[in-house]
Amino acid sequence: MASTRGELLAVACLCAVTLPSLTTAQAARGAQPGGHAEDRLKMVVVLSRHGVRSPTWKQDRLNGYSSLPWPQWSVTPGNLTTRGSELLKPFGSFDRAFFARAGLFDAQGCADGASVYIWADTDQRTQESGRALATGLFPNCTPAVRGLKEGENDSIFHSASDASAADGRKAFAEFETRVAKPPAGDTTELLKQMQRVLLGCLPQADCTPQRTPEIKLPDAPTAARRGKGDHLVDLQGPLPLASTFSEDLLLEYAEGMPAESVGWGKVDEAQISRFLGLHTAYFDLMHRTPALAKIEASNLLLHIERTLQQAVQQKAVAGAVGNPGDKLVVRVGHDTNLAGVSELLGLHWTLDGRNDDTPPGAEFAFELWQASKGAYSVQVTITMQTLLQMRNLSELTFVAPPAREVLPLPGCLSNSHRCAWEDFARIAAMEGKKTEGP
Repeated sequence: MASTRGELLAVACLCAVTLPSLTTAQAARGAQPGGHAEDRLKMVVVLSRHGVRSPTWKQDRLNGYSSLPWPQWSVTPGNLTTRGSELLKPFGSFDRAFFARAGLFDAQGCADGASVYIWADTDQRTQESGRALATGLFPNCTPAVRGLKEGENDSIFHSASDASAADGRKAFAEFETRVAKPPAGDTTELLKQMQRVLLGCLPQADCTPQRTPEIKLPDAPTAARRGKGDHLVDLQGPLPLASTFSEDLLLEYAEGMPAESVGWGKVDEAQISRFLGLHTAYFDLMHRTPALAKIEASNLLLHIERTLQQAVQQKAVAGAVGNPGDKLVVRVGHDTNLAGVSELLGLHWTLDGRNDDTPPGAEFAFELWQASKGAYSVQVTITMQTLLQMRNLSELTFVAPPAREVLPLPGCLSNSHRCAWEDFARIAAMEGKKTEGP
């Protein structure tokens, strides 16, 4: 086995939002949009965010920014909820059906279970998310979920603390320059709307706080500052706070809380979707500043490339995860990991009405395809459940699939969607940090 103790694998999937119907012959050969009928799907590496969790802040801290108390949760702050697990199981089941349709797996049975390798970060929410996905994939023979011990640092998911002083200074300077620019889009207006919700106001009504003194987001502009440990940089001001609150409103909605508990009854799905633009704006600064992404995600990207290389060569490769014959390798991590990798590869998307959003359970899939003449190519997709699918705990089928988009690789010279293996390996080597793991 070529995996090392510190290698992490994130969640497994690739799903479809608008899948054209495939003939039985095409499905058997693994055909997909953008490819050729004779192409075969050989293996997939998936990088996934964990499922729905409770807010990471304790309730007393949250209550300091709102007129009314935030809802109570049934689990420790930051932990995956029972609902979060139940949302991921049908996602895993759909993945199994999708992979079977592409010819990678048998539609039923346990024969392919041994060719699945799942690695999760050490948090409860990532470990339990991995188990939920594994159960959905193979309910009668669930693959093991591997990872380091709780409390240990997995440097594939969290590599910023290993950055050199020089790299840290360069990253902060670039970050500080970006933060100093005026906020893009409607960020300022969204901050005002978030303030009204925190004060308990209806969207168009006069705003009289239900509690004094009036609770406000900071008036000071967002500013850069140096971070500590695994956080090289930090932000102060209203944006990081509003980003947290927008995510918490999403979690309430996806958890299936009563409408009167979601944002104190002041927000609906459309407003939550708009508020998530604050989370995206925050992540764009914190994790998609190029020098920061290089530090945070280049190691992860290189391990993804080496795992695919192991499948191409069909022999052990240093730094790869799992075994040469594995068909599916899953890394269960965090939205920070998805943001960093997407920046390194130049990936952008619009799904469920939002740009570059990574809601709970969102997945990148790096699909390795082989043509009839033996040439390999890589296709990258992102898949996520829609807000409404999470709210309703919807069954995921080919008729009503999760949202999915094939992402072109800007640095690929061969094709906008299917990237020749040599091109993908070149991009990963250029952006990746050469390391054999912790």
